[in-house]
Amino acid sequence: MRKILTTILLLFFATIIFAQNQIGVPSITNFSKQVYEAGKQTRCIAQDKRGIMYFANDDGLLVYDGTYWNTYQLPNKSIVRSLMIDDEKIYVGGQQEFGYFYFDNTNTLSYHSFKSIIPPKENEFTDVWNVIKWGDDIFFRSAKRIFWLHNNTIKAYESINWGFLGTTRNMLVAEQFEMGLVYFSDGKWIPLPHGEDFKGHNTVVKAITDFTGNTSLITTLKNGLYTIRDKDIQKFSSPDIASISQENLYSACVLDANLTALATNLSGLYIMNSQGKIVQHLTKKDGLQKNNIMYVFADRDKNLWLGLDNGIDLIAHDNAITHINPDNENRSPGYAAIVYKNSLYLGTATGVYRAPLQNPDQLNETAGPFSIVEKSPGQVWGMNVVNDHLMISHNEGAYIVNGNTASPLDETTGFWLFRTLGSQTPAPLMLAGTYNGINLYSYENGKFVNKKQHTHFESAKFIAVEGNIIWAAHPYKGLYRIYFDSAGMPQNKLYDDKNKILSENHNHVFNVLGKIILTSGKGIFEYDPTIDNFKRSDFFTKIFGNASVSYLKEDGYQNIWFVQDKKPGVIDCSNPGHPKLVYIPELNNVTMTNGEEFIYPYNNNNVLIGSEEGFYNVNYEKYKHNKRSVSILLRQITASNKTDSLIFGGYLSLKDTATSAETIKFSQNISYKYNSVHFEFSSPIFVQEAAYSCRLKGFESEWSPWSKKAEKSYTNLPSGDYTFEVKAKDDLGNLSPVSSFSFTVLPPWYRTIVAYLVYILLFAYVIYWFYKRQQQKYLLNQKIKLQKQQEQHEAEQERLQFEHQRALEKNEREIIQLRNEKLEAEVAHKNTELASNTMTLLQKREVLNKIKEELVPLKELELEKESKRVRKIIKLINDQLETDDDWDRFANYFDKVNNDFLKTLKDKHPQLTATDLKLCAYLRINLSSKEIANLLNISIRGVETSRYRLRKKLDLPNETGLFDFLAMVGE
Repeated sequence: MRKILTTILLLFFATIIFAQNQIGVPSITNFSKQVYEAGKQTRCIAQDKRGIMYFANDDGLLVYDGTYWNTYQLPNKSIVRSLMIDDEKIYVGGQQEFGYFYFDNTNTLSYHSFKSIIPPKENEFTDVWNVIKWGDDIFFRSAKRIFWLHNNTIKAYESINWGFLGTTRNMLVAEQFEMGLVYFSDGKWIPLPHGEDFKGHNTVVKAITDFTGNTSLITTLKNGLYTIRDKDIQKFSSPDIASISQENLYSACVLDANLTALATNLSGLYIMNSQGKIVQHLTKKDGLQKNNIMYVFADRDKNLWLGLDNGIDLIAHDNAITHINPDNENRSPGYAAIVYKNSLYLGTATGVYRAPLQNPDQLNETAGPFSIVEKSPGQVWGMNVVNDHLMISHNEGAYIVNGNTASPLDETTGFWLFRTLGSQTPAPLMLAGTYNGINLYSYENGKFVNKKQHTHFESAKFIAVEGNIIWAAHPYKGLYRIYFDSAGMPQNKLYDDKNKILSENHNHVFNVLGKIILTSGKGIFEYDPTIDNFKRSDFFTKIFGNASVSYLKEDGYQNIWFVQDKKPGVIDCSNPGHPKLVYIPELNNVTMTNGEEFIYPYNNNNVLIGSEEGFYNVNYEKYKHNKRSVSILLRQITASNKTDSLIFGGYLSLKDTATSAETIKFSQNISYKYNSVHFEFSSPIFVQEAAYSCRLKGFESEWSPWSKKAEKSYTNLPSGDYTFEVKAKDDLGNLSPVSSFSFTVLPPWYRTIVAYLVYILLFAYVIYWFYKRQQQKYLLNQKIKLQKQQEQHEAEQERLQFEHQRALEKNEREIIQLRNEKLEAEVAHKNTELASNTMTLLQKREVLNKIKEELVPLKELELEKESKRVRKIIKLINDQLETDDDWDRFANYFDKVNNDFLKTLKDKHPQLTATDLKLCAYLRINLSSKEIANLLNISIRGVETSRYRLRKKLDLPNETGLFDFLAMVGE
């Protein structure tokens, strides 16, 4: 019961103490496991000399260079519990595995395991929770063994439980279950004086870090803090330490000589000074992903990295910019801020909040909490001090703050701002910009009295005063000039925009550098009383050109703060005659929208800028002198065709990269088929976003424009020597040295030395071939010419032979013709003879027949003597008519003339009689029936009958004429 009561009292006391937490919260960046694409838990963090971060993660060794996350697994794919970087080796401890990552021949990380040199009987162990370098040796701690790597041999020290392994300024210290805290000396573990207080489960040590002087700080899980100097252990206590000792302190790290970060398992992160006072407490409500922090690490820029139960957080602890949320989780927009009577007042959309100041020069060190000013809840537009009274411009009216209470001055309308007229102190007249125009108030007997004098126009949000002249701008209705008439009454006149300097919207008026400044969408203008008009400002035009800004505010050092397109910045005039334009890109797009911007430059250490979520406090003095070293790293280089070929994996010897630039001379060559090269680079600027510029010498001479893109590709590079150069810059314009990578793209195969030798050989062969071809062509032409001559000769011979042959043939034809003519003459002669003989024969037979006809009648005469003589003559005639001698001569002549007609016909038709043959012969020579009848000594009818019988014997069809048939015989 007493323990529970003690815990409750401690927690109550902690609540009271931590209500005094600093109001300025540094920027916190959350990396979820979805962002880095690895396991949820991170138990150890380290940084190498180049600034690259390493995390012992559930999925392996997680690496972050400011742009790219990469995970490297152990051979057994186990969790990485611990890590330590020593020069070029990254020692890691996992589950039943430990070894180191090194840079292989492609300059990427490869792993070397020590399991092969662990004594076999010591090879069974679980998680390795600590990796520590002591001297030249490396120690690895698991639950029951500490492994000592010495001269490439491993010795194991066993215990029931080794709870911790770490170093003080001059000792290697471990927590052993049986003896408590022990130190290592001459190969042995020796108990520390009073180290027995840490044995068993009484006190669990979680971290040992450097502390003030020559002491080290021991952080325990639930027993608070201890200091150790040499071998002297002392309890380190304070009310703050006592209040957090039960919150499971898991890790600690040194920020500087005065500050130490303490990570807890239950309550987030504490920042403690060297006196044991908690100066800052950061939890989930301040932006952490979780309150369960497993490891805390401070990098070389004093950023804090938190390994969480689920994710990784980055706290820009040493940044010049902090975030102030006066209403805590509401994160209401910030519209107004002012320091008044040693208190900071912040006006938001939910009211005015007040916090007393402990150090007016450093608002961030103000201890909270903020308390809301009574009767101020609601929309606050502005705050001004007039005659030592704090005035609140509120949506519901005008209020005067007295301590922590606001009293109403005028609640007839909403108010924007307050201004005074003239230079008299206290000012006798105060004007107020309201929703309906401008109200005037006199200051009488320490109070403000409404004079009931108004200038009526809609919304006097932007007012600038010069003497007794008041300028009021309406964002889109124009510019008004308010003056006082002879009766002292205010009169307003709409500005005649003859020069067309006003825009349709975003017209604002400000008092800057003792002048009335008008800003519009057309630029920045200043009022010139000599011409009673506005002209373009030479001062601002030299800085911004014709671009416009939406807000201007002069600080006490003649610097001019501005907002341009939601980008805040300052015209630094600390060097007279040489104004310098400084942007604050960390706050881009966090300021209020156009017309609601607000900047309160309290001093050079505190410039409050209103945002959509509270305020940002810029320590400008620190910001502009933050000349941190910027480095640029080449992280990966691949040459590609259809597939990628890694030629550089992002790791050089740390000895060669002690400076912030890398120069890589690639000793091998890139094949032409891989002539598309992709570069990835980064700058380990973790709280800002680096910009990059690059070029490829040998391909381009100009640097590329600055870009946030951390990669560059070149495709289809011609063969040749190239040097890729890249540089980086941070938000302040700090430049890195140039990092370069030289390489050679080999020519394609058809442009190699071998190819050229082949080309020479081919060229020589072509010349030789051409020569041989020409020679062959000449010989061929000669051969063809000779052949043509021979052919011409042969053709001439053939022609002559042909002509000779033709002559012979002609002669032969002439001979044949002569012979034919002779034969024809003979045939004609024979035909003539035949015809003549035939005609003679016919005539003979006709004569004989006529004689016979004359003699026949005499035969009948009764003259016996003459009758006998007549009979004898008739008989002679008949004998003559019937004789065959005439026919034989005829047949002989006929066959000679007609190609053996009768013989051929007899051979083909042996059935034909002699009379049939005669008839055929007579028909062949085309004799008439009468003539045939006379020759055959038959009647004409007999001739017809004989013709018919002849057709039958020749078996002629009806359509074939007998003459036609006979004409074909012998042909």
